[in-house]
Amino acid sequence: MARGNPRIAPTAHFTAQAWVREQFPNSHYFDTLTGRFLFGGTRVALGVARPLTPPPLRFHHQYLFIRHHVFEQRLRELAPDYVLEIGAGLSPRGLSFCQSDPSLTYVELDLPHMVAAKRRYLGSALLPANYHLGSVDLLADSFATDVAVTPAPGARVVVITEGVIDYLNMDEKRIALGNIARFLAAHGGGHYLLELHPRELYADWERGARFLLGLLGLLVGRSFRDRLFGDTGEALAFLGACGFAGAAVLDSAALNQSRHRPPMDFCPWLLVEATV
Repeated sequence: MARGNPRIAPTAHFTAQAWVREQFPNSHYFDTLTGRFLFGGTRVALGVARPLTPPPLRFHHQYLFIRHHVFEQRLRELAPDYVLEIGAGLSPRGLSFCQSDPSLTYVELDLPHMVAAKRRYLGSALLPANYHLGSVDLLADSFATDVAVTPAPGARVVVITEGVIDYLNMDEKRIALGNIARFLAAHGGGHYLLELHPRELYADWERGARFLLGLLGLLVGRSFRDRLFGDTGEALAFLGACGFAGAAVLDSAALNQSRHRPPMDFCPWLLVEATV
């Protein structure tokens, strides 16, 4: 949710198509031609190069599917009354969780053009009363008070960002994470789930990582140089400096309830949970 991005990033279409292929509930609403082209082309390219690629690239799509699965599994375990998902893009998660639990309040936030597109793709679908779409700037000083639908007093609160934080530079990260911590503090505390890609995970295949990050930078129109944390310790300390009382890496392999079983010791991301 960085400022000044007037278009839907190709990665939003790509991940939406990933959720379609993995058959997540309600993902069919976001089955776009752009997503099919990007996802299909990537799958063909990685298939051709498969014998020469390290595990994080060889199993790229499986790790992407697993990421979405483990977010959802941890969310079920936390059993919140209120979820705020920031930068939700074309994810079907909020709609599906609301349909499954009418007592849950689920708020999705993104930039105005993304919210407008999501409403357009949803079309005439009957949306649950507990599902809310809105547009708030994660980097605004007033973020914590700009969220229109807020938790009830005493509610168990969870904030989620999937595929968001590592797109921000370090200054933007500091603002965004501070805003999330302040939002949680203003509503009695809670949990924050995010995934991170520290450079230590890519130490054994640095050349391939540089190529992949360079390609991703071209797709989204911004360089990834200096956007990633160096290691896990740096990331957790950064979260603490932004106002979180604690942060820890979760066991993604244990949370993985999907059919996919790639080598998780090569997983290119970490699922992190921070608390206020």
